[in-house]
Amino acid sequence: MEPQDTEKIKELIVKASDILILTHENPSPDSIGSALALYLGLVGLGKKVTIVCPDPMTVEQSGFVGVNKVMQDVGKKNFIISLDYVEGSIEKVSYNIEGNSFNLVIEPRAGFEPFSAEKVHYSYGGANADLLFTVDTIHLGGLKKLYEGDKELFAGKPIINIDRHPNNAQYGLINFVNPDASSTAELVARFLSDTGIAITQDIATNILNAVIAATNNFQNPNVTPSTFETAALCLRQGGKRFGAAVLEKPQEEAPIDILPTAPPVFQPSAQPPKAPKPTPVTTVPATPSGNANQQTQAPSDWLKPKIFKSSKVS
Repeated sequence: MEPQDTEKIKELIVKASDILILTHENPSPDSIGSALALYLGLVGLGKKVTIVCPDPMTVEQSGFVGVNKVMQDVGKKNFIISLDYVEGSIEKVSYNIEGNSFNLVIEPRAGFEPFSAEKVHYSYGGANADLLFTVDTIHLGGLKKLYEGDKELFAGKPIINIDRHPNNAQYGLINFVNPDASSTAELVARFLSDTGIAITQDIATNILNAVIAATNNFQNPNVTPSTFETAALCLRQGGKRFGAAVLEKPQEEAPIDILPTAPPVFQPSAQPPKAPKPTPVTTVPATPSGNANQQTQAPSDWLKPKIFKSSKVS
């Protein structure tokens, strides 16, 4: 952005009491993320800001910070009474107030048919805005009912046009349009930095996710070093990526005594294994008896407890 444009924008923002941010129909993550980042930045300056999109938000945009602030219609401040009019048919228009009634008096000119209720129509118009920002919008027709319903607003108020599309109609008082940018969010980040508006964590979150969506997770061929610089800036400011996987808790190590033991591996040896030495068996010699073939029978009181008495020593 040219230095003179930056200074002009700062001046317009300072003077504006009410700021209106608009983005196109069929909103994309880039358009909504960019517009909301700008919205949060201007609100941070203490400005009264309204953000509008002609179509409702979808689940795809639900993660952006401040998405609940996006309106589908521009606030109307004027009540308009319209009459079916024939050139020269009105002599005079005046009004008076009687109690709680405001009376609009239309005096027809002589020779013309008086006005009737069937020729009276009512509508609203005139959004209360001193400065307009259009975001990611190629031409004003992309705003649909927002533009069609109040063209006077766009004709009479300064417009700052922020967009990345090469076929942008350059309809703004100031056109911050760069077709080399990978996303409009990248341009909004640069816009905020150039104008001295702080990039908070919420703003960084909106910009980061808009860039990710617009570049197909940094895989599109229009990704440049500036794209990664923008992402790095957002991460440094604490920006959070939507849908980040929750880190799994690492598994605790099993106690040593229950760790599975690997089966022994057979290692062939060049020498055949030696046979173990036989364990010698100790034999108790049989008690000699009269008959070697006769088995000695245990006494009948063998299992009864024995009481031994000591002899008295005199």
